[in-house]
Amino acid sequence: MAVTETTAGGGKEKRDDLACCEQMARVFRALGNPTRIGILRRIVDGQMCVSELRDELDCSQPNISQHLGVLRDRGVVVSERDGARVCYRPANSGLAALLELAEMVFEVEHPD
Repeated sequence: MAVTETTAGGGKEKRDDLACCEQMARVFRALGNPTRIGILRRIVDGQMCVSELRDELDCSQPNISQHLGVLRDRGVVVSERDGARVCYRPANSGLAALLELAEMVFEVEHPD
């Protein structure tokens, strides 16, 4: 959302801040599902296709595809075609740091 209107007293900055907060809220809502977090945790180290994620997460292919659709719509993951397969990777390298920070803040142990 682009903001071009400027008002007295810093109105543009407040709108920019609100837009930023709205964008972050959309991403955090997308990550508010354990399967989606599981998907992101697996692809931060390298791209994976739906069948690989299905095997890793023990979910159905349609279920994984639906979750990937939400993550893609929110700009969390991007897809790349690899022959007949579609593979996914994080849209931003900072997402790995976000997951690490969340694990630290919530004292979650990451399985190695």
